[in-house]
Amino acid sequence: MRVRARLLTAVTTAAVTGALLTGCGSTPAEELEDWWSGGGESRIKALTDTAGRVNEVSMRPMDTWGTACQELLAEVAKAKKLDTLPSDNARGFWKEALTAFEHGGSECADGAGEKDQPRASAGIREVQTGISRLASTVSMIRNDLKAK
Repeated sequence: MRVRARLLTAVTTAAVTGALLTGCGSTPAEELEDWWSGGGESRIKALTDTAGRVNEVSMRPMDTWGTACQELLAEVAKAKKLDTLPSDNARGFWKEALTAFEHGGSECADGAGEKDQPRASAGIREVQTGISRLASTVSMIRNDLKAK
């Protein structure tokens, strides 16, 4: 009786383990689709919009810069709460974009608050670098999703 119970337990464990390893796994493309639909797309759109606003206000008087840069920093904080981007191709660009937005946005906001135009302008240039990194992120994600 004990042998039969142990054998049944071993067979059940093997079957469940096999099902977990083969039947329930997600493909990288499915994980990327989940990330995209689970907040990635909306965070990228929000970052694009707010970084674009920072770029736009850079042509206006400096007293408008701080607010736009603070809004960008708020969006960066939300984006950093997302799960890790599951695309090996896009992950580096994503991290570079977030870093550029965070550092540039901070320099912009602090410089604008202190009426330090060179510092604020340097922050805006860094935000502009982040915009190109974000565009590369989106391009890599699209390529990965097409390849599935």
